[in-house]
Amino acid sequence: MGLNHPEKAFLEELMSLTGDRYIVTYEGHTIELVRNNWNKTLKLLIDGQEVASAKRILPHDISLTGVLEHNGEKHTVVAKSIIHFPSTEDTIFIDGQALPLTKIN
Repeated sequence: MGLNHPEKAFLEELMSLTGDRYIVTYEGHTIELVRNNWNKTLKLLIDGQEVASAKRILPHDISLTGVLEHNGEKHTVVAKSIIHFPSTEDTIFIDGQALPLTKIN
């Protein structure tokens, strides 16, 4: 038996209580934005390596920056988490261009 829309939305919100993970691929590289609500951290990972992190004890906007190197070129990666109480808007930019994120719970 499948979940109807309200049940699915409720479960997604419940899972978001512990945190969430967003993922995007760029030129074969994996970029992740990981929020952990238990230890109040936000991390930016590139190819599984943490390149930036910040504490989020009180709700506030956070911007994390890292560098992705591909074929000898350096690309600036910026992850932004903007508060829109009670939720957040998360975006990952590469060289200023926003990329579509996939939410992984």
